[in-house]
Amino acid sequence: MLTRPIARKCLVPAALVLGLVGVYVAPRAFARVVVNTIDTVATVADNGRRIVLAGPIANDQTEWDDLRVTITQRSTGAVAEGRARILGTTSVQQWVVEAAVQGSATFEEGPATAVAVATSTLQGQVTDAHQWLVQVTLVAE
Repeated sequence: MLTRPIARKCLVPAALVLGLVGVYVAPRAFARVVVNTIDTVATVADNGRRIVLAGPIANDQTEWDDLRVTITQRSTGAVAEGRARILGTTSVQQWVVEAAVQGSATFEEGPATAVAVATSTLQGQVTDAHQWLVQVTLVAE
């Protein structure tokens, strides 16, 4: 019989500590990119050696977003990559990335596949890593 009251007394402080830790950790643990996509039309430029992609992004708090975008085109074998760093906010804003061709294959107008990865950071701590894939149509500049 004596062990139950002692166990209850130990649980109360432990629950209180865990609750306080949760209040401190929760904002960081759940910070994230909340709106994201890649616009379905992108521009091909420089004789197929550069692609300009854009899309909306928003966060649930103000923090830095590092974007890495890769685009591929199966019909040509072309691959391009680009990066951007933006200050993400709770308002939806438009990002733009210029992706440069990697290798010798070039892009042409038509279908392609774009993948974006966003890593958000707050005070030097990573708060989210998110990726998305969109089928896009490439059009001439």
